[in-house]
Amino acid sequence: MSKIYVNNAWFYSFHGCLHEESVIGAEYLINVVVETNTDVAEKNDDLKNTVDYVDIYNAIKTEMDKPSKLLESVMERMIVSIKEISGDASVVDVSIKKLSPPIGGNVDSVELRKKV
Repeated sequence: MSKIYVNNAWFYSFHGCLHEESVIGAEYLINVVVETNTDVAEKNDDLKNTVDYVDIYNAIKTEMDKPSKLLESVMERMIVSIKEISGDASVVDVSIKKLSPPIGGNVDSVELRKKV
């Protein structure tokens, strides 16, 4: 079993429950780890026998482009989209980090993570 990582994909998106978040937006960092069997791809050097990290990135981007109140909703959509890329993705681990969240204090970021 191999792990394919997409690290620190940066987005400016409009997620949040506060009206200001839907107008001003915020910066996000997304990390994804996909566990998959790459035995065939290792032998035949063919992209169709693995999970393409470009497809993973495109799935992330598609979901980050859809404004949502909750990051939980965005994260679940990402997981579903990534699993649809390939049935060979046995485990998908997604984290969404919101930089400088508007929580009334000095906080670098908040982060939500799910592994299925």
